[in-house]
Amino acid sequence: MTAPTTLWTKTPHAGYFINSVAILADGSRIAAGTFFHDYSSSAKTAELATLRRISSTAAAEQSQYGVFGTYVWDNAGNALLTKTFNGWQGVYWVDLSADGETVASGGWYKGDPTYDGFFAAYDIASQSELLMYNPPKRGNMVRLNANGTVLVGGADQGYLFVRAPGGSFASPVAIPLTNTDDQVLVALIDAAGSTGLIVSYYGEVIVFVQSGGVITQQQSWQVPNSAYVHAGALASDGSYAYVGANDGNLYALRIADFLSDPAPAWSAAIPGGARTIYGVTCSADGSMIGVAGNVSSGGGVVALYANKYNAGALYWQSTTMQSPNGLSMDASGTYLGAADGHSSSGDFTLWQPLFNLQLWTYATSEMCWPIAIAANAAYVAAGSDDSNVYLFQGPAA
Repeated sequence: MTAPTTLWTKTPHAGYFINSVAILADGSRIAAGTFFHDYSSSAKTAELATLRRISSTAAAEQSQYGVFGTYVWDNAGNALLTKTFNGWQGVYWVDLSADGETVASGGWYKGDPTYDGFFAAYDIASQSELLMYNPPKRGNMVRLNANGTVLVGGADQGYLFVRAPGGSFASPVAIPLTNTDDQVLVALIDAAGSTGLIVSYYGEVIVFVQSGGVITQQQSWQVPNSAYVHAGALASDGSYAYVGANDGNLYALRIADFLSDPAPAWSAAIPGGARTIYGVTCSADGSMIGVAGNVSSGGGVVALYANKYNAGALYWQSTTMQSPNGLSMDASGTYLGAADGHSSSGDFTLWQPLFNLQLWTYATSEMCWPIAIAANAAYVAAGSDDSNVYLFQGPAA
């Protein structure tokens, strides 16, 4: 089977996991973070990695303390930023602003007894800290707008941070959830920094519009069937959002309509019996959607939809040998990549769906979580529990 061209591999800390990567539109900068969770008393599954917090033994709890970091490289492999801290479990998510000047990260900061999470942001050129904030749960996701002046984070609730160009982020605006036992797993903002999406594990979906740190519009909707949610996507232009739920459905939100009548524009049942959905991605304009779900018999299904005729048109589907954990698409929706794995091994796979082509696959010795295709499709970044960050040549190079 065809293998990709590997441009470089980085190992920021042997023995730690790479749970998240980010890449600029032209592939010129790549970010990643180091994370560790002790799975010695449980199966290593996406469900546990998403939600598990407290370890079963004091020894396991202590083993998760270490030095964790947020890292940025250029596509030649030169280190541009390294920010480390002594903490617990470490960096769960990273993001880069589209202008390449700001990197953000989130995760766990402290363990027992306080269990503090964190959101952080740094100016890459000056190495200066722009944000360090500690929510009472893990920082599950961070997203920056194009110029790095707006940051949305997800933890026990949604958090909106805003800064003036050249300044640091101000105190957050809270976006509370209805259920205080819930937590935010999807936190996204459009390129302009005006329209945001917050989605909780219990299926609460919040769309908001903000200006200068003031929320001017907000609507919410509850995913039906008591379904849990792990994944969502927001078009860069803020026109559409997509939510994948463990009832096996993909829900599409037309943002302008949702803000006046909070309900999905359409929904589609994922093919192949896929239920729990860990991967949702879309093209820059929201016209093409990728979704990946686990199948109870093992492995998963990856599908491509087009947003047309006020419905989701299924254009293509394929399978993964193991559970798909992450999904990415280039800006045009031409290429689709998946990271998969369960328990002890994983793969990165790249397709050109409309031609029904699997372009390449790359196997790793440990399960894989993140994959990120550059918007121009010239580079593909990925990360694995084998402790490595990978940069592959993309199909448009």
